[in-house]
Amino acid sequence: MNLARTCIRPSRPRRAPGIPLLPGALMSAVLLALSPGAARAFEVDTGHPDLKVLWDTTLKYSTGFRVKGPSSSVVGGSNYDTTSSSYFPNTDDGSRNFRRGLVSNRLDLLSELDVSYQGFGARISGAGWYDRVYQRGRNDNDSASTANATSVEHDQFTEATRKLHGGSADLLDAFVFGKFQLGSTNASVRLGKHTLLYGESLMLGANGIAAAQASIDVVKAATVPNAQFKEFMMPINQLSAQLQVSEDVTVGGYYMLDWKSDRLPGSGSYYSFMDSLATGGERLIVGHSPAGNVGFAREADMKARRSGQGGVQVRFHVEDVDYGLYAVQWHDHGPSGLYLHPSATPVASSSGLQVGTYQWAFHEGIRAVGGSFSTTLGNVNLSGEVSMRSNTPLDSDAQVDVAGADNSGNPLYAVGKSAHAQVNWIASIGPTFLAREADFVGEVAWNRRLSISKNAAALNPNASRDAANLRVVFEPKYRQVLPGLDLSVPVGVGYGLWGNSSTVGAFMGAGTGDVSIGVNGAYLDVWRFGLNLTHYMGPAGPFIENGHRSFKQYYADRDYLSFNLRRTF
Repeated sequence: MNLARTCIRPSRPRRAPGIPLLPGALMSAVLLALSPGAARAFEVDTGHPDLKVLWDTTLKYSTGFRVKGPSSSVVGGSNYDTTSSSYFPNTDDGSRNFRRGLVSNRLDLLSELDVSYQGFGARISGAGWYDRVYQRGRNDNDSASTANATSVEHDQFTEATRKLHGGSADLLDAFVFGKFQLGSTNASVRLGKHTLLYGESLMLGANGIAAAQASIDVVKAATVPNAQFKEFMMPINQLSAQLQVSEDVTVGGYYMLDWKSDRLPGSGSYYSFMDSLATGGERLIVGHSPAGNVGFAREADMKARRSGQGGVQVRFHVEDVDYGLYAVQWHDHGPSGLYLHPSATPVASSSGLQVGTYQWAFHEGIRAVGGSFSTTLGNVNLSGEVSMRSNTPLDSDAQVDVAGADNSGNPLYAVGKSAHAQVNWIASIGPTFLAREADFVGEVAWNRRLSISKNAAALNPNASRDAANLRVVFEPKYRQVLPGLDLSVPVGVGYGLWGNSSTVGAFMGAGTGDVSIGVNGAYLDVWRFGLNLTHYMGPAGPFIENGHRSFKQYYADRDYLSFNLRRTF
């Protein structure tokens, strides 16, 4: 299915989440960040001019509010008629679990430590979070007949989903680096968990060379309006190097030492769009019997291997234009295909009838070559890139596997070649009737399926040969509205211009998209806050309909209002 590339009225009153109750480790970190000594820790006085130690800690509170309740066009009905066009048991939990009101009540802590000495050093960063909404005992799901979880009741989050969204911690960057002379050439090397960004992708990076270089935090992407692609890239263990061959020529390369899948919204979380996918997914429902729901139980994902991923780049400057050439190979970070393994004898259990298992497969060995340019025209930075992919998975329907399919030489999903191109801009706009200054940022991306080399019959019939997406952000700025207070009003739009991409799952379907408007502020350049309203547009429908990805707006009933407040110490 290539997914990540890719009115019901609750009957029970909702318990007010109240103020977050923090676990001990996170509470200790918060107290440390707020202590008087935390501000002094920004730059540590080592007593040595060549030894630099910097420590930043950012504390953030955020909340989200759903502005309308679940819609039957997205969640369907709660009956057992599997032939009905409104039977969506595998795509409804994310919406059913939340009535209108609070959907997030979260505290985040990010700490970053940088140490350097004469061109060598290390960086380590980590994040922790706690969301009271996911820690409560019950959610608002009132449709036991379509709930997918088997380990908990229909109106509870699975343990895995509760941990992912409700409270956990991550080690982010963790690498050592060195800058030195290699003969007459300047060289730099990094080893450990870090991110790279080749090419010129800005907002639609899944369509570009950058897609090869990191898995994406889709949870963050769904909750941070108008952010750039680089902000969602997750660090990976790798070795990377760069050589400054001459003043105008730079050569670089990397080799990944690990593989990691995209971080998709946990099953039943607010932005979940398929209940059997990602963290917390436990069952794929296919019908009903006197014994209860009939379904396939989840088995371990067919993950990609850690080796076999890397790339090289050459960047050079000619007159007023920077050019780049790239060659990369990677394993798909999002699920490429869904395999069904029927069992000879159905097994009855308290949750229904199990007729087999299902498994997500992540394709190995995608290859791409491409080129890019970047230049400045007046107050506008204009960039773009083109690339071609081979051995790339295409948007496919679920397949029955009885002969032992794999995720490389013998897949059951469609595989082929594709072409990709995109252009983006960053413009600084002078005085207008709206504001004295404004930023205008945007990107247009296009892709085409060139050929299918394997399993053409598995291709999703709703997918098209060509597709194009647009994303723009216009942000007028207002300095010193009050003493020490700067404000801006970002307006963002994402839209599927035409086609339903068979090559990039993160693309929006034709005629679907989102629009957001907000207010961002900074007080004394220390306290920062934002208030934003997001509306999803396009024909409403579930992610999967009649056995195929629908390309409809599966977030049609999940418009939300968000607020955040943060400070860095």
